[in-house]
Amino acid sequence: MMDQQEVSVGLSTQEAKERLEKFGRNIIFKKSKISFFETFKHEVTEPMILLLIVVGVLYSIWGKLVDAITIFAIILALVLTEVFNEYRAKKTIDALEKLSAPKAKVIRDGKVTEIDTEEVVKDDILVLTPGTKVAADAVVEISLGLETDDSALTGESLPQKKEKGSMVYAGTVVLSGEGHAKVVETGKNTKMGQIAESIKTVKPPRTQLQLAMKSLSGKLVYVAIFFSIFIPLLGILRGQNFKQMVLTGLSLSFATIPEELPIIITMVLALGSYTLSRNNLLIKRLRAAETLGTVTIIVTDKTGTITEGKMKVASLFPVGQEKELLEKAFAATPLYTTNPIEIAIGEKAKEIGVKLDSEIYREGGVRGGRNTRSNIRKSNGVFEVFTIGAPEDVINISKDAPSNVKQFLDNEASLGRMVVGVAYKRIDESQKDKPFEEIENDMDFVGLISFEDPPRAGVEETISKVNKAHVRTMIVSGDYPLTVSAIGHAVGINCNEVITGVELDKMSDEVLREKVKKSCIFARSTPQHKYRIVKALQDNGDVVAVTGDGINDAIALKAADVGIAMGIKGTDVAKEAADAVLADDNYITITKGLFEGRKFYDNLKKGIKYYLTIKSALILVFLIPVILGLPMPFAPILIIVLELFMDLAASAGFVAEPAEKDIYVRPPRDPKENLFNTRTLLDIAVSSFLLFIGVLGVYLYARHITTDVKVMQTFAFSAWMFGYVLLAFTSRSEHEPLLSQGVFKNIIIDLWAILALAFILMGIYVPSIGNALNLAYIKPIELFLVFLVMFVLIGLLELRKYIAKRSY
Repeated sequence: MMDQQEVSVGLSTQEAKERLEKFGRNIIFKKSKISFFETFKHEVTEPMILLLIVVGVLYSIWGKLVDAITIFAIILALVLTEVFNEYRAKKTIDALEKLSAPKAKVIRDGKVTEIDTEEVVKDDILVLTPGTKVAADAVVEISLGLETDDSALTGESLPQKKEKGSMVYAGTVVLSGEGHAKVVETGKNTKMGQIAESIKTVKPPRTQLQLAMKSLSGKLVYVAIFFSIFIPLLGILRGQNFKQMVLTGLSLSFATIPEELPIIITMVLALGSYTLSRNNLLIKRLRAAETLGTVTIIVTDKTGTITEGKMKVASLFPVGQEKELLEKAFAATPLYTTNPIEIAIGEKAKEIGVKLDSEIYREGGVRGGRNTRSNIRKSNGVFEVFTIGAPEDVINISKDAPSNVKQFLDNEASLGRMVVGVAYKRIDESQKDKPFEEIENDMDFVGLISFEDPPRAGVEETISKVNKAHVRTMIVSGDYPLTVSAIGHAVGINCNEVITGVELDKMSDEVLREKVKKSCIFARSTPQHKYRIVKALQDNGDVVAVTGDGINDAIALKAADVGIAMGIKGTDVAKEAADAVLADDNYITITKGLFEGRKFYDNLKKGIKYYLTIKSALILVFLIPVILGLPMPFAPILIIVLELFMDLAASAGFVAEPAEKDIYVRPPRDPKENLFNTRTLLDIAVSSFLLFIGVLGVYLYARHITTDVKVMQTFAFSAWMFGYVLLAFTSRSEHEPLLSQGVFKNIIIDLWAILALAFILMGIYVPSIGNALNLAYIKPIELFLVFLVMFVLIGLLELRKYIAKRSY
């Protein structure tokens, strides 16, 4: 909202466009470029890819030319698959950064416009309000008590006053007051940009899960290398072909080393975060996506989150003085505001013809424990103070509030309406620069204004839904207790006790920890109170998601397990401190994020379990025949083919899996729970053993009916392909039977399965492909019997689900 105070019209849209083309974007910190070529280059120089190339070279020396060509073609396909996965994850993370990129308010074409910070150009007029992060170096043109925190540049922690003609710098933060500043330098030419020039590109920190997977992957490498050396060595000692054993060892090392684990995690988190961000929950840090599924309590604001945030003036007190009341309330609002109450006052005042002929001399925001804000205005040499804020605070600083004011306040609040008080007085010129705490005394009481702000549609049902999922909702609001209580009851948050900020101040941390176990509504609370509440909940073992919008909310947002800043009314400071930004300020969007977070983790766990199951089974498939003195069950080239299919399934297939049916009723998982607990390790062991037994059984049967090694390997390879395709389907859920889930509900796995089965059919029945892959012809009925064997064995995992479900 813009006051009548004279302001610059700023640049035109066309002028800004020309400057942007001429001087470039306002980018202070360099971002590493994401290119397919660079990703390809990085992947090709990975040790495991180099190992594959060695395999290809050895095949060229020891094997047939057609084998060498085939294996290099497979290596290329595998590299492109790895590159695509990594490139896709990087691009997704980059897209997340763009979606949550900071914004700047500038004056363009005479209007206040919000643009990407990168689009700020020289001579733009920046609009500076409390909580704004300054987008570029600029000269102050209007200062209404403007103060900034320059510590990011100077290390100076004290607020710096900025008068007309002062410089404000990119990266600093407006603490109080308002104003305009004309941009003089952007990008690398700013002070912050000059510092940034000496800083290399910084990679975002890894999440706990990513670090855990990196550590696990590092440990499993040694296991894989051990077996990749031990199995060929044992084969050589038992008289098997030296060259074949060396190639087998090299191929096996690549197929069993879990190099894909970190990529699987990054893809699940990045793609999941991007999905959320496209649905109004902008994930800034991947750790937020990781933590969302563990949240046990949501600490939320009321206005605009639980409620619609569309304020409408409902009632005025006292009756008959509406114009004077609205005029003085309008005079108390700041030059620019996104506050729904102040916007509603301005709209109503203009509707009844209120015009202000004074200009703002000073602005004073909420401070010192008093929930009021004031403007000092000057008109014809006369200075006047206009104050608006919490009714009880306005009444306390006024000298003549009527006796029935409390009755009006309680009646309106009991209806869930928000109420503000308005006060006024004239002051001598000698008082105009005194602290507002001294000025805001002995005011003339003007009246009260109540506002309707009903609960958002669907919030009551959503709160009931998350309650069933064992997630509590707590409202922490700065509003009047009766108002917060009425809104809480309207959406199904029923507490016998509403705790006020004054009462909370009297509580010790121990008492507060007990209170937050049952209490769910806090009123007249400050950001400091919110921080104490968050810490008390965490001390009780809760995982807390908290919303916030103001400068002082940053401490609670940082302390929370998931800090969520308001996208519409949130300050830059709050958004920077948060892990996520709520683009629509809607409580329902937060809860969607919680359930998506659960789905992320479920799918991640499924993908990793499947991946490790396949790796374990593959080791067994090669170890046992060598111990028994049998030929290798697969040719080395087929091991490399398997790696291609395994990576596709684990890194792409499970990412697309729909949510489990029990996701809305089960409790949040314990964040301290190890991904690889006893149950998970047992599942991996059972599944890999069944796959191994099936392949070995088919292989031994083939050895019984033929002496042709190529035919035996074809039987074994067919059993493997059928087995691990079936295993992928049954791995889509730990508890839900496949038929109940829907066989064709995951199109990625469906397409992958079709591709894998088509591959084995072509390998067996297309001679040119079969010769290249060292596969032989087997009768269709034999192939069907192989499928039947694997279907029965892997089907035991589905049978276990049915038995467990019925007993449950």
